[in-house]
Amino acid sequence: MIELYADAAQMEPLVIDSSRPAYNSLIGLAHELSEASACLDAAVVPATARSLSELVSGMNCYYSNLIEGHHTLPMDIEKALFEIKEQMEQKDLQSLAFAHIEADRWAKPQCLDQKSLLPFILEVHRRFCEHLPKEMLTLKDGSYMEPGKFRERDVHVGRHVAPRADSLNGFLERFAKVYGLRLEWSKKGGISKLDGILAAFFAHHRIVWIHPFLDGNGRVARITIDAMLRECGVNGAGLWSISRGFAKTAEEYKAKLAGADQPRMGDLDGRGNLSEKRLAEFCEYAMQTAIDQAKFMARMFALDNFRFRAEHFFRKVRFDLKPESVHLFLHAFSTGEFDRMEASRLTGLPERTARDVLNALVLEGFLVSDTPRGRVRVGFPMHALGSLLPNLYPAGDLDVDPQALKQLVKAAKANAVTRNSLTHKMKLK
Repeated sequence: MIELYADAAQMEPLVIDSSRPAYNSLIGLAHELSEASACLDAAVVPATARSLSELVSGMNCYYSNLIEGHHTLPMDIEKALFEIKEQMEQKDLQSLAFAHIEADRWAKPQCLDQKSLLPFILEVHRRFCEHLPKEMLTLKDGSYMEPGKFRERDVHVGRHVAPRADSLNGFLERFAKVYGLRLEWSKKGGISKLDGILAAFFAHHRIVWIHPFLDGNGRVARITIDAMLRECGVNGAGLWSISRGFAKTAEEYKAKLAGADQPRMGDLDGRGNLSEKRLAEFCEYAMQTAIDQAKFMARMFALDNFRFRAEHFFRKVRFDLKPESVHLFLHAFSTGEFDRMEASRLTGLPERTARDVLNALVLEGFLVSDTPRGRVRVGFPMHALGSLLPNLYPAGDLDVDPQALKQLVKAAKANAVTRNSLTHKMKLK
């Protein structure tokens, strides 16, 4: 009979102390990650960063679901992002996309500390699960998983046997105290900030190891590590996706997680019950993955690189749009926002023609605005990403046939008419 974990001390080590051999190299990676993420944040103007953050939310959803074996198409994710209600053949996957994005959106403005960390994890699970159809909350044994509720029965996942359900509170309280405290300390900056970054990666493994829910633990853990990094001042604008990195190296990700489940391997492997060496290996892998993703997005959005791809796209791929479209698109990308009345000056076209060019870009999502007549900023429509931002998604998943593109534009026009009508009615009131 397998003996279950029953004492929170069996989860140690939760962090790697500064006196340990692995600490200095891990701190170095934490510094590199902080710097790479900060450089990306500084390179993108705020309005463009806002649009990019929405794109990254979709990437988080796509790749986090892919890790769990669910293939949600990017076009379905875009519809969930912009709440376009259409009949889909894969209703479960569309619900899965909407559920993940809603939970991620709620998580972004939250602050984390010792008191809020566990309520945060519960609420992420609740918000994710409440948008799923009931059949997706029905477990293999026929039981129903209640959203936002820690498990009340024992479980094992593969070879890993999670802590006993009647001891779960002790593990979770210890988790929140140790990692929440380091999040609070990270506000001091310097080495405390770097320790907080390390804690986010240690915590990612330990919350998966605890396995607090009957299902959905992986997705909740990945939303939580994003939130913990934000609390430490890393990726605050949401411009890169660690889930993309984990999915690109999914076998290694799962192997490193499983490796950190292992018990202590001899006298040189720390002083806790679990392996310090394997925890350090997971943290090293995960931080290097995060660094790679931050640097990848920085290269993708370097102005010269982006300008070259945009000019090629509007002149060679979307030659059905007026060639002056690229001027508006790149101006929005580089400066952030501009007034619609500037379209004529920016394109050199007559006012009416320039307005038509701008409206065509708005309809397809190349330019976006919060109001029908408000300032516009750059947008990244999914159907254009294969050319504008290659390799964000697997190429085949972004394929859109001409008929599908026409339907997207038609839906966008219908939504625009609806929004204008509602705005007009509100003004009359």
